[in-house]
Order: sequence, then structure tokens, then C-alpha cells
Amino acid sequence: MAFEDVMGAVMQWTTAAEALAAIGARLSLLESGNGSPEIVGALQAVSEAAGLGDLAELTAQQRSTIAAIVRLYLRQSIDLLDNAAVPPGWTYTDPTILDGWGAVSMMVPAAIAAAHPELQRVHSFLDVGTGVGLLAIAAADVWPEAAIVGLDIWEPSLARARAHVSAANLDARIAFRNQDARAVEDVNAFDCIFVPTFFLGEDAITQSLPALHRATEPRGWIVLGRLSPPPDPLANAVGRLRTMRAGGIELDAKRAIAMLEGAGWTNAHIAPNRGPSPLELVLGRKD
Repeated sequence: MAFEDVMGAVMQWTTAAEALAAIGARLSLLESGNGSPEIVGALQAVSEAAGLGDLAELTAQQRSTIAAIVRLYLRQSIDLLDNAAVPPGWTYTDPTILDGWGAVSMMVPAAIAAAHPELQRVHSFLDVGTGVGLLAIAAADVWPEAAIVGLDIWEPSLARARAHVSAANLDARIAFRNQDARAVEDVNAFDCIFVPTFFLGEDAITQSLPALHRATEPRGWIVLGRLSPPPDPLANAVGRLRTMRAGGIELDAKRAIAMLEGAGWTNAHIAPNRGPSPLELVLGRKD
């Protein structure tokens, strides 16, 4: 490979990286109201050149979510650069990365509720791999009558989860356990369980399903979250690397359905994806 070819590709991608940072900076300044007119104008020019128009038209929540995602991917990219030798597995302690993934996950409960009519009302929700608890907080909003339990084995995330839930005044509705899903002993306790496969290895998922099946109420649902692979080869390769570093797997949809059916769930199927997110939900119901 010629040096000139590598440099050409690298310089092209640096433009994309700086454009992403500029979008995040513009969103942050919209929230704070600070920034010199010259910089604000230059940032607005970048967003317009990217075809994104006026970011001020987004709601405050939408701006906050997108800014958190931008920070997440940029900070995680630096972590990869600085810690390329670290083997696969979740080792993140950076609050920006932890909260960034939490911000991304806040879209999940609404997607679950839209996936099947029976999931529009949930009264007992188990969030496996709850992270910093922002998915659980979003679930409390989507299902106002639901009691919510979040499981995780990464204490740095759980510490932030407890703080987020307390700040949201939801301690009475959301409880956290430092517990592996394989060790769940609840029986007929939850009418909806969410499992993010992109943060868990296949053995962990397979070994957890019997316990999660017991914990599901009769006619309750399990929802496996998977990331559908993008058609672009580069985006696909980057996504696989990201999932691998997080300790998860690229779970094929057919394999996910087979895993659910093998553990006793019925009516296993893929829910239609109604939004721009690559998240795909695989559902199964307990008879």
C-alpha cells in the first residue's frame, strides 16, 4: 500500500471526524447559549454543509441525546487508539462513554412498546445489562405503572445508575442488582425482559435464557436487542470491532430466534424497525 493512498484516505476521514465534533459542539452551544459569534457561525456552516440545516429546530432532549452520542463515539475512538491492546470485554470507566451508551439506550423502551400491542402496557420490566440506568429511567416514562429492575455486574456503571435514578426521583420504582443474568432466581416475576446482545457473549446469553425464562410471567415477553449490520463494508467492519471491544456478539437474527425457541419461548420473531436506528428487536413470548 502506497503512503500517498493511506494519507489520502486518512485526510478524508479526518474531515468526517472534525465534522462530527463540530455538530456536537454546535448542539452543546445551543444548550449553553455561549460561544463567540464567529465560532457559532462557522459551526452552523459545517452543519449546513453536512445537509443538517438548523440544529436549533430540534427539541432540547433531541439535542442532548445527539450530543451525548457524538461525545460517546469520539471518546470511545480515543480509548481504542490509546488502549488497542486491551482484549475484548467491557472495561470502560470513562463517565462520558458510560453515559453516552446510556443516552443511546433511552430509545429502547419506546421501540419495545411499539413492537407488539401486548408490550404497550408493561407492569414489571427487567433490564439486563442496565448500565448507567438511563434505559430504566426511560422505561419508567414509557410504562408509568411498571416496576423496574436493572441488572449489571459492572459497578462503575451501577454507581452512576443509582445517582441518575435518585436525581430523577425514581428510587421507589427502579431497583438495581449487581447480578449476572445467569444467577437470576425470580420466578414468574416479569412481563417483559430486555437483553442487549451487543454487550454480552453468546455463552452468557445462552446460559442466561433458562433463568430468564423462569423469571418471565406466563404470556410475558423477552426482547433481544441486536444491531443489524450496515451494508457498507467499512461501517460493517467498524461496527464489528465496536461490538467485540464491548464484549458482545453480532447475533444473527435467525440464530437469535433459534436460541429463544430452544429455551422455551414461542412466537419468536423480528419486530419491524420503524426508525433510523440500526437496533433490531427479536421477540419471544412465554406460554
